[in-house]
Amino acid sequence: MSYDLDVYGKVSLNARELKKVVSTVPGLKATVDRRSRTISSIVHRRTGETAFELDGPDQLEPEDIPEGWTEVMGATVLYSIHVSYDVQTGPDGFSASAEEPTLTAATAFSARLAERVDGTVIDLQTYEPPEFAAVLVQAAEPERKRYLHLEWYRLRDDTKDLAEIYLRTAREYFKPGVPSRFGTYEPFQGRFPRDDDSLFDSMYRESCYVGNLILGGVPIDYGSITGWTNDLRSRTQSVSLKFELDRLVKLKAVDAVEPFLVAFAERAGCFFAFAEVSVRAYGTAQPWMDVKLDDPWSGLPTAPQWMAWFAPDYAELVAPHLDPARTTANTRGMLHRWTEHPAEADELVRLSGDPWIPAEFRGVLNPDLDGRCSKAATVMPSSLRYPAPDSPQALRIEAHYARVREIEANARKRAAEGRR
Repeated sequence: MSYDLDVYGKVSLNARELKKVVSTVPGLKATVDRRSRTISSIVHRRTGETAFELDGPDQLEPEDIPEGWTEVMGATVLYSIHVSYDVQTGPDGFSASAEEPTLTAATAFSARLAERVDGTVIDLQTYEPPEFAAVLVQAAEPERKRYLHLEWYRLRDDTKDLAEIYLRTAREYFKPGVPSRFGTYEPFQGRFPRDDDSLFDSMYRESCYVGNLILGGVPIDYGSITGWTNDLRSRTQSVSLKFELDRLVKLKAVDAVEPFLVAFAERAGCFFAFAEVSVRAYGTAQPWMDVKLDDPWSGLPTAPQWMAWFAPDYAELVAPHLDPARTTANTRGMLHRWTEHPAEADELVRLSGDPWIPAEFRGVLNPDLDGRCSKAATVMPSSLRYPAPDSPQALRIEAHYARVREIEANARKRAAEGRR
């Protein structure tokens, strides 16, 4: 994960000038790549470990600055600072923290840089664009933030139009799901409404063979659409969204969650989708599979979800274990919803009992793998199993890996020759 800071300014610094700004922060050291004339690394002088990454300066046009962002009006360049940190497992299964000295150093550098370029620091974790201010203003901070996690899962099949399907469905059913910023890296390359919807589609088709398309901008806390190729051993493809629940309440958007969840699941050909309410900002009750295992799908979540949608073959398996009064079904799938209001797992456990679904539907968690599954569920649709050895699909995947190894070897060879 990363903690991100943007510095909007009016002066474009070269690498040597940026290095001087870095040197004004005690304990930091920057290295300049002479060939590219860019900052190649910023490290802690004492340990040599990476402190943070710096991108920019990126040139800005007036239309690149969202309407109403008075703090940065007149800026002509953008510098982006990224502090990477590990997601650590805590008593509740998930938590995250950044190294405090590193974050302090990055904050200090951003302030010095803003002074040097006559600019302003925007903390992307806390900044709320003015266009949402009238809706989101509240008298006091809530004592306890709750998050709504939306997740959809499908099998990769080389479908390249998943982003187009997502955006079209969000515009139709759930406006908060339309990102104001999107791209494959920070600073995001795409912005709505500046850009046409076709850029969202083409960026995914052309740049997300393996990598993710990232979605951002209030009220979206974070979102992603994973790459489209089905040549990887991990054949499960996902779309993820995270919101602060209070924001959706104030936008009067909670009632639109169910139709959006179902419509996109059906249109995208998903096998499973859910809406989870939690105080966890990172992670859900859906465990990750250990990448060393041959099963592309771990199984159902370890805790009950506020809403869960199942494709017909999955619905047939789980229906006998769910309350029919809380399910609605058609030929395209089945939705199970525990409560009318957004509810967390502890409330749902009181309704469902524990476990909410028999153990054989869920993967086996291994504490040594940071909460990931060491063994997949024994009950799931056969389509979610890894192809049998020597089957056409398995052979095609192995052939793909052979091509990847050859491409990587040739790239290393060319790089070595270039250094001579």
